[in-house]
Amino acid sequence: MTSKTMKKLLTPLLCIAMLSTVACASETKGNGTTSGASSAGGNSASVTVASAVTDETITASETTSEFSITTTDGAYSNNGNVYTITAAGTYSLSGYLEGQILVEAGEEDEVVIELNGVTIKNSSDSPIKATSAASVDISAKKDTENVIVDERSVKTVDSDTLGEGAIYAKADLKLKGTGTLVVTGNYNNGVHTTKDLKIQKLSLKVTAYNNALKGNDSITVLSGAVVAVSTNGDGVKTQNTDANKSGVTRGDVTITGAASLTVYAAGDGVQAAHNFTMEADADGYAPTVIVYTGSYSGYTASSASTTSYKGVKVQNVLTISAGVIDIKSYDDGLHADYGTTFTAGGTGLGTIEITGGTVTMNVYSPTSTTGGGKAGPGFGGWGGWGGQQTVSGADAIHADYVLNISGGTIEIDSSYEGLEANVINVSGGNIRVTANDDGLNACKGKTTPQIIISDGYLDVTVSPAGDTDGIDSNGNYTQTGGIVITRGPNSQMAAAIDYDGTASITGGTIIILGYGSITKESSVKAYNLSLQSSGSHTVTIGGTSYSFTNAYTYGRTTCYSSVAVS
Repeated sequence: MTSKTMKKLLTPLLCIAMLSTVACASETKGNGTTSGASSAGGNSASVTVASAVTDETITASETTSEFSITTTDGAYSNNGNVYTITAAGTYSLSGYLEGQILVEAGEEDEVVIELNGVTIKNSSDSPIKATSAASVDISAKKDTENVIVDERSVKTVDSDTLGEGAIYAKADLKLKGTGTLVVTGNYNNGVHTTKDLKIQKLSLKVTAYNNALKGNDSITVLSGAVVAVSTNGDGVKTQNTDANKSGVTRGDVTITGAASLTVYAAGDGVQAAHNFTMEADADGYAPTVIVYTGSYSGYTASSASTTSYKGVKVQNVLTISAGVIDIKSYDDGLHADYGTTFTAGGTGLGTIEITGGTVTMNVYSPTSTTGGGKAGPGFGGWGGWGGQQTVSGADAIHADYVLNISGGTIEIDSSYEGLEANVINVSGGNIRVTANDDGLNACKGKTTPQIIISDGYLDVTVSPAGDTDGIDSNGNYTQTGGIVITRGPNSQMAAAIDYDGTASITGGTIIILGYGSITKESSVKAYNLSLQSSGSHTVTIGGTSYSFTNAYTYGRTTCYSSVAVS
C-alpha cells in the first residue's frame, strides 16, 4: 500500500521501523486544528521501548551432565526418576533428567526452583508439575541454558491425573531469572497454571501444540524476552472470570515494562477472558508486542482446526497506553467483545482504549474477497498465500461497543475495514487507515452509531471504485476539531463519507476526496482545493504544512475548515 504519512510523523515512524530500545522524542498531545497531529504517543514523558525478539532470538542447548538436586532449607524424596518436593524452600537443579520434578508441598508453602543448566524430559507426564503449593517460582540462573521437553504424544482424551503442559501448576507460577529457558509442549500446552502466571527478566521460548502460555486466572509479563509459539491453538490465553480476593474479575493479560513478547499462533495471538493492557512501568519502560496469526505464522500446522485468528481478543476492555504493538493477522487485529457474562458478575464492555504508543497492523484482506469466508489456517509461510481466506469482515481494530483513540500512532496498512465500532471517538493521535471496504465504520449495536472527531489527525484510504466508503456511519458523524482526510468513490451510494443520520462539522478540518455531503456551521468555511489526483500533495492548515500521498485518483476535492487552508 502507498504511504500517506504527514511530515510530522517521520520521527515516530522511524521508531516503529527500528523497534528501537532508544526512546523516541518526548510524547506530547497535539491540539488538532492548530498544530495538527504532533502527538507521537499521547504521554507527557518519553519512554524507552523494549527491543523486539524473534523465534530465532532465544535458543538453549541440552546438557548431558549427571542430574543433581540440592536444597538447604527444603525437603524432597526420590522414587526412581521422580523427585518430589514436599516443603517450602529453594531447590537447585542441574544436569540431565529423564523424569519429573513434582511439587506436593503445603497449601501455604512457597517453593523456588533454580535452574542451573538443566534438561528435563518426560514421556508420561509433565516434566515439571506442581499439584499443591501456595506459589512456585522457577528461576533460570544467570548465563545458564535450560530445556524442558514434554515428550508425550498429542492429547486425545482428558485426564485428571496428567499435567496439561510441559510446566504445569495448580498454584501461582512465576518464571524469572536472567538465564534462558526453552520449553516444548508436544502434549497440549507449553506453560500452564490454573492460577496466576508471571514472567520477569527471563529469556523464554515456549513452543506448544495448543496454548503456548496459559494462566487460567491471569498472565503478566513484567520484563524479559518471550517468544510464544502455538502450532494448533492460541498463543497466550486466560480463562477464568470469577473474582479474586480483592473482588476484581480475573482473566486479565498485562504486558508492561521492559517486556518483549512475540507470538506465532495458529489461532488467536492473545485471548484474554477479561482485559488486555499494554502500559509503561513506573520507570518509563514500555513493552513491545509482535503477533503473527494464521498463515502469517510459519509454525501453523496444515491440520490446525480453528476458526478465529485474531491478533489480540478480549471479552471486556483492551487498553494500549505505551509501547509498540505490531500485528499481522488473518482476522481482526484488535478485538473486544460486548455482552460476555462473567462469573464474578457483570458483562463485557466491548471497549478498546488507545491513549498512546504505536500500533501497526496488516490484516490479510484480498481485494477480491470482501465477504471473506472462514477457512482453516492452512500453511502458507510468512505471506500466507497458501489459499487461506481472511475471516469474513476481518477488521484492523474492532470494538463491539466503543473505540476511543486519544493518542498514539496507528498505522493500518491493510484491512477489510480499518476501524469499526458502534461508537468511534477520536480525540487525538496520528492515524492512517488503508481498507478494502470501509475505512471507518460506526456499526449498529448497543446505541445509535456515532463517529465523533474532536482532535488528532486521521488519514483514510479506500479504493475510488466499488462499494467502499472512506467513512461510513450507520448513524451520525460529528466533527468539532482535528484534521480528517477521507477518500472514496464519487457517488452517494459509495462515498468518501457516508451516513444514515446526520453529518456536521463545527470545528477542525475535513478534506473529502470523492463524494461527501456534510453540514457546516457558520464558523466553518469551504475552501477550493484540488487534491484529488494520485501522487503527493501538500496542504497548509492553520499555518502548518502537511504532506500526504494518494494511491489513486479520486473524483473531486471538498474541504471545510474552521482555520485557514491553502
